[in-house]
Amino acid sequence: MKLLLALVALVFATPMLAMPALADCPLDLGRGTGWVIFSDHYMLAFRPDPVRVEVGEPFALILNVCTKNDEPAELVAVEAQMPEHKHTMNYKPTIAASSDGRYRVEGLVFHMPGRWELSFDVRAGEETERLSHDIILK
Repeated sequence: MKLLLALVALVFATPMLAMPALADCPLDLGRGTGWVIFSDHYMLAFRPDPVRVEVGEPFALILNVCTKNDEPAELVAVEAQMPEHKHTMNYKPTIAASSDGRYRVEGLVFHMPGRWELSFDVRAGEETERLSHDIILK
């Protein structure tokens, strides 16, 4: 029985030991979190505003960027493209940092339905990494 309890404790403790810095990374972006992307160095949580993205309607993204080693991270670029159609959005979004450490990206418009690939360039120090997430718009 003691061995079983020790194994259960180890299983539940292991994920917390693997990512100690991300435990302090807030995922609640007001109205919840839409998506979370993990890489070897970063975690990016984001949600659209408004929550429902419609074809041809402008929307924004609310984001939080964290590193696994507690270094300050910066969102440096956001792009969206349709890989199957080989084109990007017709608009260039703007990034604004807020006083609470989050980011707001304005000026996003998906002008047609289909698979859109959102790309986020994040930087900590001199290291920049691109994270991406697909959104299917109907």
